[in-house]
Order: sequence, then C-alpha cells, then structure tokens
Amino acid sequence: MKTVLLLAIVFSAIAFPASAELTVEDLDKIRSIIKEEIADEIAPLKVEIGSIKTEITAMKTEIASMKTEITAVKENVASLNGRVNGIEKMMTWLLAVIAVVLGIPQIIVAWRSRKDSEQEKRIEELSREIETLKQQIVNP
Repeated sequence: MKTVLLLAIVFSAIAFPASAELTVEDLDKIRSIIKEEIADEIAPLKVEIGSIKTEITAMKTEIASMKTEITAVKENVASLNGRVNGIEKMMTWLLAVIAVVLGIPQIIVAWRSRKDSEQEKRIEELSREIETLKQQIVNP
C-alpha cells in the first residue's frame, strides 16, 4: 500500500505542472517556432516554383518559335504544291505533244503503206493484164 501511495504522490507531482495552462508568451514562442519551421520548409519550394516558372516561360518561347517554323513550313508546302501542280500540267501537255508527234507520223506511214499495197496490187493486176494482152497479141 505504501508503494501505491508513494507512486500516486509521484504521479501527482509530475502531472500537476502538466495540467497548468499555457501563457501568452508560451503560445507566441510556439507560433514563432512553427513559423520558422514553415518558412524553412517553404523556402526550397519557392525556389523550385521559381525554376519551374522559368522553365515554363522558356517552353512557351520555344513553342512560339516552333509555331513560327510550322507556319513557314506550311507556306513552303503550299508553294511546292502549286509548283508540282504546274509541273503536272506541263507533263500532261508534254505527253499530249509527244503522242501527237509520234502518233501522226505513224498514222501517215500506216495510211501510205496501205495505199502503197493497194497500188502494188493494182500494178500487179495491170501487169498480169498486160501480159495476157501481150500473149493475145503474140498468139492471135
């Protein structure tokens, strides 16, 4: 029992100051300590946020320059497209001219060869007729 009583007195002596209220000065000290710790924690975050803002600004600048380059490339593609269309038209006309230049002589040659073969047949007929007439004259 003595030990229980002794322990109760010791615990009461320890617990008595703990139940006391905090003074304004104590609260101010706690606040200042917390503010310092928060400030210490926030400082690196502010630096990191600043570097991120700098990176974002650099990326925005880079994106703007890329947009300018893309616009220039689009203009070049449009220009090249116009040139290709012009070349395509020229190629079409060139092929038409080549077809005419090569086709017309072929048609003329074919027409002449047909005409020549008809004339040769006619000449052969006339030659045979002349031969038969000669034979008739020689052998009356």
